[in-house]
Amino acid sequence: MIQPLSESAGDGEAVPLPETAQGPHAGGTATDQRPVVELDLLGGFALRCDGRDVHPTVGARRLLALLALEPNGMTRSRTAAVLWPQLDPARAGAALRTALHRLPGDRSYLVDSTLERLRLATHITVDLVEHRSVAAHLLNLALPMGTEELGRAVSCDLSRDLLPDWEEDWLEHHQVRWRQLRLHALEALSSRLSEAGWAGAAVDAALVAIHSDSLRESAHETLVAAYLAAGNQIAAHAYRASYRALLQRELSATAPGRWANFPAGADGPGGRMRRLS
Repeated sequence: MIQPLSESAGDGEAVPLPETAQGPHAGGTATDQRPVVELDLLGGFALRCDGRDVHPTVGARRLLALLALEPNGMTRSRTAAVLWPQLDPARAGAALRTALHRLPGDRSYLVDSTLERLRLATHITVDLVEHRSVAAHLLNLALPMGTEELGRAVSCDLSRDLLPDWEEDWLEHHQVRWRQLRLHALEALSSRLSEAGWAGAAVDAALVAIHSDSLRESAHETLVAAYLAAGNQIAAHAYRASYRALLQRELSATAPGRWANFPAGADGPGGRMRRLS
């Protein structure tokens, strides 16, 4: 679990980047030797350079993650204050300089820096950015999705949270925002797949959303709709009954209004579940 560190925390030595990322060599330029750098934030932190895993120090990981979440960059003073709020400005600035110094290899391959600002190097591929793009497309119902685009969306793993093992005040709102976005995207994906006749994939997408939040009403409704779209009315009816039992068991004591009085024959929360004859 990642905890805030002071500049004196001694978070270990970085594993160096592959040789091509150490800086320009004789007979080449920095441009033609620039490595392919990939940064993963979903499901956990991972950094790869030319396909090889790189293991930065804790302070360097926190810095890279923060800059990845702030695509327009941040001032040095703001970066230091966010990452080390428990320190006074002078010590926080020193901690930031330490984190920059401990970036593996040539830090220009990872961070674009000026005297005032820091920004993640623009050539770095961040998985969160790619997944957000897929989610935005799924949620824009005005944009149709062909078979190839649906296939890419299905292959995009929307089950993973943003740095789930990290506990950071500056990270929390990013985690909540991504979690809500991916859950809405999974529901939209299930609906699009049902419309396209991809019954199994539609059910699976809804189940992934339910696994992420077992009490999410819209996810359960989406699953019932996927069953109905596939013509599985018995499965839809049985699942809806089990969902009502879950609501009564889990929410009746704390939600006396809407859910405690939810009748056994109702069409579902919000009225979107169709009554089965």
